[in-house]
Amino acid sequence: MMTRANLTIRFLWAITILLTSSVVVASAEPPILNAEEQLVESRFVPLFSVVTEELSTRQADYLLDPSAYNRFIDTNVKSLWDTSSTTSALIGKVRFKGLTAEDKQALVAAVDNTLLRYAFEGLENYGGQVFEVVDVAVNKGGTMGWVQVLMESPIIPDLHLDLLIKRTSEGNWSAVDVRFKGITYVSIKKHEFREIIEEQGVTALIDSLNSKNRDYFRDICAKAPATLKGNAPC
Repeated sequence: MMTRANLTIRFLWAITILLTSSVVVASAEPPILNAEEQLVESRFVPLFSVVTEELSTRQADYLLDPSAYNRFIDTNVKSLWDTSSTTSALIGKVRFKGLTAEDKQALVAAVDNTLLRYAFEGLENYGGQVFEVVDVAVNKGGTMGWVQVLMESPIIPDLHLDLLIKRTSEGNWSAVDVRFKGITYVSIKKHEFREIIEEQGVTALIDSLNSKNRDYFRDICAKAPATLKGNAPC
């Protein structure tokens, strides 16, 4: 059974991946950002507007057409998330580097589909949340940072959460994790992931993730019109 913290992180993870929100101007004086932080801001803020526009006009359509929503996520969201780094953090950097190329590719794909599943869960549970970016920070080395967001919701008290980011080898800033009250998604899930690998091997972890994802997408795709089936994720 999921703990309250686990459920909260899962909810925040889903809606943060989606950025299912509208960006509002802070009432307080905005922080002064350096050049690198301005770059981060310019990379992430536009996504808020894009997703807000799509969900405000097409949420009902996407619920009926999983393939269309999948295309939207693939086109607009995935490029801003570094699934490989998230996967490495989940199982441990040394273990991740030690995987065969085939296992590494399969595990990253399984985690990527898991994040996609969370995005679909976020779509189902979206209830008018509004996100306000209140700060952006980058470390002195220009390698890691975070985007602090205020989440205003009509169904739960306002919350602050952090979107953890890193600079990829290509020089782009990408999200890798979500932090809420000092707890990250990776910190919650890594023990489960590593235990499965240690006791049953990486193939068992891949199979477990793939099984959960197949079951979920089978159920939501069963509700879609037959003419829409045959396209990802159906």
